[in-house]
Amino acid sequence: MIKFFRHIRKTLLEQNKMGKYFKYAIGEIILVVIGILIALQINTWNEQRISNKQSIGYMKSLLGDIKSDVIQYNANIESYTTDITNNKRLFINNDYKILDADSILKLVNIFYQPNKTTKQTYEKIKNAGLAESLATDIVNKAVNDYYNLEIKYYETLLQWDKEYSNEYFKFWFYNNNYESSSIRGYSSNKLPFLASEEKRKNDLINLIESTQGRNHLRGAIERHEHTLKRVEEIKEVAENLVEIINNELNNQ
Repeated sequence: MIKFFRHIRKTLLEQNKMGKYFKYAIGEIILVVIGILIALQINTWNEQRISNKQSIGYMKSLLGDIKSDVIQYNANIESYTTDITNNKRLFINNDYKILDADSILKLVNIFYQPNKTTKQTYEKIKNAGLAESLATDIVNKAVNDYYNLEIKYYETLLQWDKEYSNEYFKFWFYNNNYESSSIRGYSSNKLPFLASEEKRKNDLINLIESTQGRNHLRGAIERHEHTLKRVEEIKEVAENLVEIINNELNNQ
């Protein structure tokens, strides 16, 4: 009987000891899991911090690009406004006839504006897979709309203007009825003309007053008035985008 009770006591002690080991093991497992979760959280936080830093860098770079675009839009607006004014002067009155031939030709001014907008930063953003997750939904939509809608339309607009300007250029500078001066004064030495200054001037005036010449001028005015209006609208979109990005950066 004594041996029996001793056996029970020994068994209970062993079970109690096993229970302590089990509790200890459970505790160790819990600590390991907590440690892993903390490490994952720290890693996630660190990745998020790096991602936020990258996004901020991209937005600052975008801001610089779009501000440069606005400068280009302003230059185009000024150029189109001047071209329209000069072309209309050839329609409104005859005061241009007191000028010399080369000065009159400058009033025709049928050169197109080059595309100097930049999409380098936006392309980097797309390649990094951040086009839809750069910042808030408002910023993402505004940025994507600007580059995928406004800039593409602007490029199409300039290409349209370029194609027509090239046609007008051939008419004004390679016309058999008029011996034109050097293109935009690129020639350092003024080359001699077969015709006298007076004849060149009269030939140019006749060209301007011809049906084809007036049609070309009228087409240039209408095209540049349309282009001017659209560039002013795109500029406004760009300026609004600058404000949106600035607000986002200030809230970081």
